[in-house]
Amino acid sequence: MLLVGMLLVGATGCDAQRTGTGASELREPQVSADAAKRQMVEAVDDATERLGGDWKARTGPDYAEDCVLADGEAGAQWRYLTGSTLAGRPQADAARMTEHWEAQGMKVTRRDSSDGPANFGDGAGKVSSISVYAYSGNYTVQAVSLCFPGDADEL
Repeated sequence: MLLVGMLLVGATGCDAQRTGTGASELREPQVSADAAKRQMVEAVDDATERLGGDWKARTGPDYAEDCVLADGEAGAQWRYLTGSTLAGRPQADAARMTEHWEAQGMKVTRRDSSDGPANFGDGAGKVSSISVYAYSGNYTVQAVSLCFPGDADEL
């Protein structure tokens, strides 16, 4: 279930840039690889600090993948996934992250499953997408950076 959600978030972030249908594309300025990574790490750190507990990187923040820039050129983006065994208060934590991300100008989509709530944010021009899975004992926060000029294979 977690892997399906992570793939959905990753595909959504890249598709929004590729097709021009994502709300975030209209706000996304072209950024450097360093700025894109910094903004992504800051977004993940902000979420994990608000949720509390101990967090460990599972993927990235140095994991690069291909994406397509708004002008149709090939680009790259960073992906960062971190996790925690935090028991937390899943419903309250998800609601708190929704409120925080909406206050930052993000459009947030919430999905509930038998494991707990999952929130997906559009990134508000700082990241392509960000998500939090508030599953007791297996919390995750993942962000995908803005697409930037470059070749993911060379990073």
